[in-house]
Amino acid sequence: MTDGHERLAGVSSTALFVGITRANESRRPERLFEDTLATRFVDAAGPEQQAVWTEGQGKLFTEAVGDYFALRTRYFDDYFMQACAAGCRQAVLLAAGLDTRAFRLHWPDGTRLFELDQPDVLDFKERVLQGEEPRCEREVIAADLREDWPSLLAKQGFREDVPTAWLVEGILVYLPERDADHLLDRITALSAPGSHLGVEHVTRSMVNTDQAQEAASASPEGIMGMLSSLWKNEMTQPPADWLADHGWSAAEETLTDLAERHARPVPPVFDPALPGTGRVRLLTADR
Repeated sequence: MTDGHERLAGVSSTALFVGITRANESRRPERLFEDTLATRFVDAAGPEQQAVWTEGQGKLFTEAVGDYFALRTRYFDDYFMQACAAGCRQAVLLAAGLDTRAFRLHWPDGTRLFELDQPDVLDFKERVLQGEEPRCEREVIAADLREDWPSLLAKQGFREDVPTAWLVEGILVYLPERDADHLLDRITALSAPGSHLGVEHVTRSMVNTDQAQEAASASPEGIMGMLSSLWKNEMTQPPADWLADHGWSAAEETLTDLAERHARPVPPVFDPALPGTGRVRLLTADR
C-alpha cells in the first residue's frame, strides 16, 4: 500500500489495464456498455499504477488495444444474457479480475454467479466494491486455477447437475497448453447438459505485431517486456477444434464481423486485413 492506494503487480496489473479500458469506454457517448465501477478501481489503484497504462508508451498501448477490449466486453456481456435466456441460472467467471458484470448486467431472478481469482485481486476488488449490491446472488472465491478450485466451488454451493454459463476471458494467454487442457477438462466435467462456454483465444503474435511493437517500450522493463514475460500460451490447434476435442460445439464470430455489428472500426492490432497483425478468436460453445 502506498499513500493509501493499493498495489497490484504482474497479472493483477493487467486486470487494472482492462479496468482502465472499460472506464474509458464508459465515458464515450456511443459506448458499448456502461461500467461506472471501473473508474473506482482505477482511482483506488492510485496515480503511480495508473501511469503505467495512461502515460508514455503505456498510453499508446492502451489506445492501440482499447477498442478491442470494449468489443470483447460487449461480446461476452451478450453471451451471458443469451446463456441465461437459454436456461442457465448458474454462471462462473474464471480469473474474474475486476469484472463487474454481477453489478451491471440484468440477470434473471435466481441467478447465482461465482467469481474466482487470486486473493490479492479479490481483496483489492472487495474493498473498492464495499457497499455495492449485485444484481444476482454473488459468490467470491479466492482460488488458483492451477490448484483444486472445483472443490472450492462445491463448498460455495456450485451444482454440477444444473446448466452453467462459463467464461474463460483473458486467461489462456497465461497458461501453457497442458494447463489449458487441464482447465478445460475440469470445466467439462462440471458442466451439465445445456451448459454454455465463452472463450477468448489470442495467439502469441499479438505481442509481435508491427502495430503493437510501435506502441511498446523498447526497454525489457517496458509494457511489452512485462506482457511477454507473463505469456505462456503456445497453442497451435484451432480453438474451435480444441473445444470440440473436449466435447463442446463452438461458434466463432470474427472480430471484423463483431466490429461491423457495433459500428466500430476493427482494432488495427488485430485487423486480419492488415499485414503483421495479431490474431484473436472470440467463441461461444455449448454441450
